[in-house]
Amino acid sequence: MAREVVRMRDMQFDPELFRNYMSGTVLDELLCSYKGLPKGVNYMIIGDPGVGKTTIILDLLSNIRNCNSGARVLFISAEMNEIDLAIYVQRFPKFQDLDILFIEANFDEEDDTHNLETVRTTLEQGWDIVAIDSFYELQGIIKDEENYTLKKAESVLLSLIKQQNKAANARGVNTTFLTIQQVTKAGHFIGSNRLKHSITAMLELRLENPKNIYSDRYAVFSKHRRGDVGVRLYYDLSVTGDVYYNEEKFDQDRKLRKLQSTASSSLRKFADQFDKIFSNQPQIQTEHE
Repeated sequence: MAREVVRMRDMQFDPELFRNYMSGTVLDELLCSYKGLPKGVNYMIIGDPGVGKTTIILDLLSNIRNCNSGARVLFISAEMNEIDLAIYVQRFPKFQDLDILFIEANFDEEDDTHNLETVRTTLEQGWDIVAIDSFYELQGIIKDEENYTLKKAESVLLSLIKQQNKAANARGVNTTFLTIQQVTKAGHFIGSNRLKHSITAMLELRLENPKNIYSDRYAVFSKHRRGDVGVRLYYDLSVTGDVYYNEEKFDQDRKLRKLQSTASSSLRKFADQFDKIFSNQPQIQTEHE
């Protein structure tokens, strides 16, 4: 299909598209420069093992559901079954009201169930926010069931996500995706460059000391088209019922980043002025010239 050249000033958007979903926590300030989780975007979440990726996402979905009347959120679990998630509900009772689609690998050769079709028809219902845990696991299940290559399975999933971003569903809503992705032992992102470039933001959940599971945990964006990168938001999962975010420490880190940015800008400006003055000075000839 041929593409036409357009100008942004000629394009029309529904103002609702730019009204973000609020969670009622300081996480809103990290998620976007104008607060909240945007619509029709794709955020990927990676992190060290045991850092709480699933808990953070389930907590965010629950908070958004409670703070935004009528918001439809869906959690697609390709890694944990019902029994696994029952443990989470014991610690965080508010998770029990979330809509969850469990996806499991099919090992029965006589069973003609296709999880890809289940995912597709479920997404077509129209959801405001969909979280996938994890993209890599769901990709692998689809690869095996449909006899695809990993690249083909990734392409199919990205195509589905893109369609939902652009509101190709029964409710006509621009779906936002939160996809948890696995990492290597060294903590690096697993996935193709195409997958990496297709996301709006990369949220990393890290341990201050990766060798100590009990060390402080923080969330930080390493890529962000809608907000700041490098600002750390520390959190604690030891309190049952809610994820605790250290708002005071977050404000301090954000102010420090702003001061560093201001100082860097001043230094660059001074250096530019110095170069300009120096370049305008006449050349001094030596006695040998």
